[in-house]
Amino acid sequence: MTSTNSILLLKEETEDNIKIIQINFFDELEQEDIRKTKWLLGKYTDMVDVIKNYEFALQQIENGMAAYDLLSAEGSVAKRVSGQELTADVTANAVLLKDQRHVNYKFYQFLTNNIKFAINNMRDKHEGLIAKLLFMDGMKYLKAQQYLEKGYRKDIPPISATTFADKRRRVIVNIANSLKTNRTLDFVTIDYGRGRNKEGEIGLRMPEVN
Repeated sequence: MTSTNSILLLKEETEDNIKIIQINFFDELEQEDIRKTKWLLGKYTDMVDVIKNYEFALQQIENGMAAYDLLSAEGSVAKRVSGQELTADVTANAVLLKDQRHVNYKFYQFLTNNIKFAINNMRDKHEGLIAKLLFMDGMKYLKAQQYLEKGYRKDIPPISATTFADKRRRVIVNIANSLKTNRTLDFVTIDYGRGRNKEGEIGLRMPEVN
């Protein structure tokens, strides 16, 4: 991406954030809160994937342990070709539950649950559907806009592209207010440190393993 394109994208992003702020009813919401909210929403599907993958790994461990326990109970534990007894790593599950991966898993659960709560509690049907399509399903903007414009959902009347854009901004405002109220945004940081981009680099303040 060229520097010119980067500047244009940053300008569009800033203008969008200003428009979002203008429709906000709460004075304490700032542009940084909007930036953090957008970034967190953009990471939602990635965090869900991490959660699912981790849960699958835990299930595999539990299944393996259950199979070993069953064989042991029947007195038919297999032998390796070398004659060494086939044993399960009985500490694997305990270690997995205590390391950084599990902390990250619980942290992502916390973040995604708070995002889902904010989205599921939207009263406006259009806004709720827009939030689901864009952020929970990861649908592209234009595709989601066309979905609402064509009125595929019988229970939700079609809306114009302009209305879609306005409601999307209201969606972000509502989610930002919810995430700021429950302090979820405290875990999202913008680093303006040395060597960083002028607009700052956004990331998560991850919990530490004790």
